[in-house]
Amino acid sequence: MNEDQDKLIAELVEKGLAGDMEPINEIEDRVLRSKAKAALVKAKRSAKPQETEDHVKQVSDKSSIDDKSLSENLNENIGEMVNEKFPGSLVNENTETHIQLTPDHWFEIAGWLKSEPSLSFDSLQCQTGIDIGENTLEARYNLHSMKHNHCTEIRISVSINKPVIPSVEQIWRIADWFERETYDMLGIEFSDHRDLRRILLPDDWEGWPLRKDYQVQETYHGIEVPKMKEGWE
Repeated sequence: MNEDQDKLIAELVEKGLAGDMEPINEIEDRVLRSKAKAALVKAKRSAKPQETEDHVKQVSDKSSIDDKSLSENLNENIGEMVNEKFPGSLVNENTETHIQLTPDHWFEIAGWLKSEPSLSFDSLQCQTGIDIGENTLEARYNLHSMKHNHCTEIRISVSINKPVIPSVEQIWRIADWFERETYDMLGIEFSDHRDLRRILLPDDWEGWPLRKDYQVQETYHGIEVPKMKEGWE
């Protein structure tokens, strides 16, 4: 990020800490919006330890949950709970910044993250995708609880040769639009999405613009596709 962008994000974070999320939510640039929200999350964690319930339910063999004390690291506790309820789904041991999951049980985990009383992640604030290289694509989900005022980030990586992740648009309806945009730009297929189609580009556009190996097609229905917009550097 350049200095101007750093300064803008710092100003947006200050407003977010004061309770004004509108400037951040109105950012049209999806990447900048995600960076601002990530910076806000980090600032909140630094300013005040995450307040959670004194006890949470711990998963048993029947997937029931007993009361369990939460530490200040919310992600660490979520990771432990996911390991108990969905064995083998947690990828990263260090959950300080995010929770990395396999795609296999993502739909079930997402429903649980929303319905589990001690978590109550009722708001999907952002979902985006990224080509992280080495033939790997990644979907990222920023979740927030209106009830507990806490948040977390879920990341799911898939092979570029089989980029399939379960859709969660039936859990958080806003995911309908988010997943379609990620599909449009990166070609990640969200299985069981009820209307998965391009949202920014024509249905018959060739390729996925945010992949590292993307090559702009020469023409579209006989019309030459410009490689650079006039005036851009």
